[in-house]
Amino acid sequence: MALNATGPRHTEVPLVPFYMFFYGSLQDPEVLQAVLSLVSPPTVTPASIEGFAIRMWGIYPALIPCPNSIITGTAWEVTSQVHFARLAEYETEAYTWCECTVRLESGETLMGCRTFCWAGDAESKELEDGTFDLERYQRYFKASITRRGRC
Repeated sequence: MALNATGPRHTEVPLVPFYMFFYGSLQDPEVLQAVLSLVSPPTVTPASIEGFAIRMWGIYPALIPCPNSIITGTAWEVTSQVHFARLAEYETEAYTWCECTVRLESGETLMGCRTFCWAGDAESKELEDGTFDLERYQRYFKASITRRGRC
């Protein structure tokens, strides 16, 4: 496991099953369906994590470590190594997986979860302040993902 400015860089595939926390485009079940080649949109659960903040890498959000910060998003259970590999490919090498604790909207806490974090320096000039607007993404960019593979 290599180290970077934000901590350990996880290159190995974690054992399944586990929950993934999504805070960007993968919050959208139809995007998740397209990325994973699922026959129908999966059911995601509203959730949050602590200890991270969002910076923007162009139109994409990037998680960086930040104590006392809460990020909202969704959680989904990964039950296949193939699904995790597809998620990692979608996220590109700009991101690495990090462990996190997920708090579901119901109040239940899930330990040993994963999320994708910025793989570079948290202070990188590539990152800017800002927030991810899921509705804007869905309106202007979603079709570039969900139309893949359609005739």
